Parts: sequence; C-alpha cells; structure tokens
Amino acid sequence: MISRATLKPAATVLAIGLALFQIYFTAGFGVMDSQMLRVIHLGTVLTLVFIYLPPRKMKEGQTENPLWLLLDLVLICGAFWSAWFLVSDIDYYLERIRYIDPVSDKEVLASTVAVLLVLEATRRVAGLPLVMVSGCFLAYGMLGQHLPGILRHEGVSYKMLCEQLYLVTEGLYGIPLAVSSTMIFAFVMFGCFLQNAGLGQVFLDLACVATRRSKGGPAKVSIFASALFGSISGSAVANVYSTGTFTIPLMKRVGYSPSFAGAVEAVSSTGGQLMPPVMGATAFVMADVTGAGYMAVATAALLPSILYYFSLLLMIHFEAVKKDIGVMPADQIPDARSVYRRLYHVLPILILIWFLVSGRSVISSAYLGTLSVLIVSSFSKSTRFDWRKLLKTLEGSSRNALMISTCSACAGIIVAMVSITGIGYKFISLITDLGSFNILLLLVLLMFTCFVLGMGVPATPAYIIVATLGAPALMKLGIPTLAAHLFVLYYAILSEITPPVCLSAYAGASIAKASAMVTGMTAFRLGIVAYIIPFMFVFQPSLLLMGDTLTVLQSVITAVIGIVALAGGMQGYFVTACRPAERMLLLLAGLTLLYPGLYTDLFGLGLIAAVAMFELPRRKSFRFQTKGETSSPGEQL
Repeated sequence: MISRATLKPAATVLAIGLALFQIYFTAGFGVMDSQMLRVIHLGTVLTLVFIYLPPRKMKEGQTENPLWLLLDLVLICGAFWSAWFLVSDIDYYLERIRYIDPVSDKEVLASTVAVLLVLEATRRVAGLPLVMVSGCFLAYGMLGQHLPGILRHEGVSYKMLCEQLYLVTEGLYGIPLAVSSTMIFAFVMFGCFLQNAGLGQVFLDLACVATRRSKGGPAKVSIFASALFGSISGSAVANVYSTGTFTIPLMKRVGYSPSFAGAVEAVSSTGGQLMPPVMGATAFVMADVTGAGYMAVATAALLPSILYYFSLLLMIHFEAVKKDIGVMPADQIPDARSVYRRLYHVLPILILIWFLVSGRSVISSAYLGTLSVLIVSSFSKSTRFDWRKLLKTLEGSSRNALMISTCSACAGIIVAMVSITGIGYKFISLITDLGSFNILLLLVLLMFTCFVLGMGVPATPAYIIVATLGAPALMKLGIPTLAAHLFVLYYAILSEITPPVCLSAYAGASIAKASAMVTGMTAFRLGIVAYIIPFMFVFQPSLLLMGDTLTVLQSVITAVIGIVALAGGMQGYFVTACRPAERMLLLLAGLTLLYPGLYTDLFGLGLIAAVAMFELPRRKSFRFQTKGETSSPGEQL
C-alpha cells in the first residue's frame, strides 16, 4: 500500500531537480522564456507541497488517513496537468492577444484547477489568512458589479477572470512569482548553504562573546542572531522558533520575565525583514516593482533598520539596568579564541555584498555567494560539503522556497483582481481625496490598512499586497517612490508584533511559556520606534539617506539621540529611574528629534537636558529593589 513515506524519495529527487533547474536557467547557463520558467517552477512547487505537507497537521504517532494521500495524489496530477497544459503549447500562449483571442472551456478548466491548487497549497504552507484575503478579492472580481457606490465595478466575465489569472503574466505567473522563482530562490539557496555550513552558529557564538560582560547579555544576543537569520529566512515566525529556542531560555535564566523574553525575540526576528542587505528577499521585489534598483532600496532602508535595532538594544539595556538583571552564565559563553578562529566563515556575506555593490546582477551575486560558501566551508573538515551534504542542501533549498513561491503565486491573484476590477485606482482616488484635507489622517488610515492586509501573511506577499494598493496613493501626493513603498512595507511587516494578530509574539510566548497577549503588548512597546519612523521619513526623506550630506548627517545624529530619549521614556529609565512627568518629556523629546529640523532638534535637546538635570541629583541615592518581585498572573501561565 502506498504511503506518504514511499513518496518522499521521489520528492527528494524532484526537489534536487528543481534546485539544479533553477541554477541552470537563472544563473546564466541556460536560456528559457520567463513565462515557461514560472510555469515549470510553480508546477514543481505545488507538487512538492502536496507530497511534503498533508491536508491536516497530524499529532505525533497519529496515522494518516489513506483518503488524504489519495486526495494529494489527485492534486499532484492536477498540478502536473495545469503546468503541462501551458508548457505543451507555450508558443501559442506567448503570441496570443489578450482579451481578443477566445478562451476555450479547457483553458477555463485549467485556470480553475490552477487557482484552487494554489489556494490549497497556500493554506498548507502559510495558513488561512492569505487564502481568505485572496478569496475575498476573487469574490469581489466575480460579484463586485452587484455592490453599491465606489466598490461597484462594471463586471468581469468568468472567462476573462480565468484569462487574467492563468493565461497571461499578471495573475499566478505575474511579478510576484517571477521574482520568487529567480532572485528570491537564489537567496533562499544562499541562506540554506550558509546554514548548513555552520555560519549561523558562528554569528550566535560571536554575539555571545561580544555581550558576555554586558547586563542582560542573552537579550542582546537575540538581536544580533535574529537580525541575521530573519533577514535571510524571510519568515519572522520561523526565525523566532530557530533562534528563540536558545535565546529565550537564557533570557529567563538571567532574570527577564517570560513575556519580555518572548517579546524581545519576536521584535528582533521581525526586524530582520527590514534589515539590508537581504530584507527577507523583499528588497529584490521592491527593486523590481519600483524600478529604483537594488542598491537604492538597500541604502534607503539602512538607517531606519539600524534605528530599529538600536532602539531595541537600548530598551533591553535600560530594562536590565533598572531591574539589575545579570550577565550571561559562564557555562553558556563559547571560548573566544575558538570563535575568532572561525570568523573566516563570515567571508561569504562580505563577498555577496561586494558583488552587489560592484554592479553585478542580484541573481549572479547570490549564486557566486553560494559558490563562496562551498569554497570557504572546505577549509574545515567539520563544515566541508560532501556529496550527501550537498544533495541534502539542494533539497533543503527547494523545501525552504515552497512557502514563499506558493504565497507569491497566491498574491498574484490579488494583484490580478486589483488590476482587472479597477479597485486599486478607486482606492488611490479615495485615499488621495482624504489626503487633500489632511495627509496625516491619510497616513494613519493607510497604516491600519497595511496592518489588516499584512496580518498572518509572510513578508514578501504582504509587501506585494500593500504596495499594489497603498504605495501609489502616497506617490500621487508627491511622496518619493521609495519612501512610499518603505512606508507600506513597514506596517505590513509590523503586523507580526501588533496585537491582536501578532504571530511572532505568539511564537515567542509559546517558547517562553508566557501569556500571549502580554507578550504581544510588550512586543508592541519594544518596537514602538518602528511605528514612528515611517511617518518621519515620509515627511523628511533625509532619514532614507536622501538629500545633501549635511542634512543627512544632522538627521542621523539627532535621530540617534532621539532614539535614546524614546527608549528611556518607554522603559522608565534614563540617568536613573524616571518619574511619570520625566517619561513624558523624554517621549516628546524623542519624537521631536526624530523629525529632522533645526527648531525641533533644539527643542528636543533642551527637553533631554532638563530631564537629565532633574535626575542627576537622584542617581546616587537611587537603589533598585528587584529582589522579592513576583510575576503577574499572566506571566505564570
């Protein structure tokens, strides 16, 4: 009797084949039409999803229902047929004239099958949120002509919907899948090779050594480790589980509360999606969508992401000093000399950045970076790739790409519906009308829109959704293109730590055994700077390193000082423990300093000086009283 286990060898061969296929046709060795490449890529990805992931998650020891496997065999046949339908007559579909050439019943059937398979595969890899959003847009495309007012459209026939979703490169095979099947896959492979070569452990050990004498060291380790892993992995929740299993218990051990430990890991992991050079692969999608180029996107995102992590580092430090939380246990600190001897493992990251900066294409830079991993890893027997390890890493590259490729295809459904129904233009018109009265109100409404659309959705498809609807509205009001796109990206990503649907915080809470909602609210507080900065760089793009050197330098210096003030106000500690009025003054000072401008900067610096004058006389007499403190009932869950 056939079981899922008997299909795994076939899946392994298929996954390795997909990785080699991607290398050959995207690294410059072979030539293939882009639409054909996307079709083959998606068909293979769907097949792998249906083999690796059963329809329902099974508990340990539970036997799979044979009907589930039978269902998946049918779905695999459907995935193969829907891809073969286009590939077998690809010349016709490349030359046909959209909306003029007729759509046959077979094409309607193939389109329907492909869309349903993508929705089901997305449910398995990413849960229901993205499926529900895509389903709502599909329903709108089919039924929107019956809605009242501004939501009404002229009506779209089912055949036209099928054509838009399947026969042209604006639906399932649109820009989202184009990017994920080329640039993103290349970086997923680079990350997988790095992980299997042991580079992640080198960074984790280096962070432990660097913070070994610092109060609250484990929480600071979380920042460095999660920034690295989160940027490469593209999934904040996955990052929480990968690095949090080490950092969260350590944080609790030195004295941080469970909810604070879980929140630190959640905020650190989420920030990886905003940190260049990789930004969870979103940087490459944004470069393609905006036409600005990768280096422009990475440069613009650099300062806000540094401020994000700098504020988190300060909040952790102030929490540790205020509650007298100790340093990392000696038995958890690796030998410094051993770590320094392994620093050459960092070379692939530096090589990748060098290739990107030197002007090479993003895809070739990623594959050359992967090749450098193989070379560098060969210097040590423990990290060297033999044939078995190499094949396992190639398979892992394909497996790691399943979620983002599937979700990108699903996001393509949303993009197609926005395009064919005109809802995007109506949304832009509505937002623009509001902005003509008050641009701050527009930004606030757009922020909440991005929160809703980004809830539970992986970083890259979340950005694609909000960029399709929100960024054009800001650009129409004269806001620079990169500022508009980074604004919507930030709030789509921050939905991961924004209650009530804060999946990263829930993941951190589950590891820390803390209250989910308490952890979510703590994460929201720790990430407060990330909620403020987008408003600032919309009004003053110098925070995106745009403008003359003097203005940018002034913005950088005052923003750093403003972050110190904000962190002190949020944590209630600056020179010493703050009184309520002093906390309010620090928060106000931080906000004014984050907004670039001479008068706001002088006002903020004056407030900081005033608070310091009030607190200095109390510094010597202040004694922390942390012994005997008990956790709240929520912390004891």
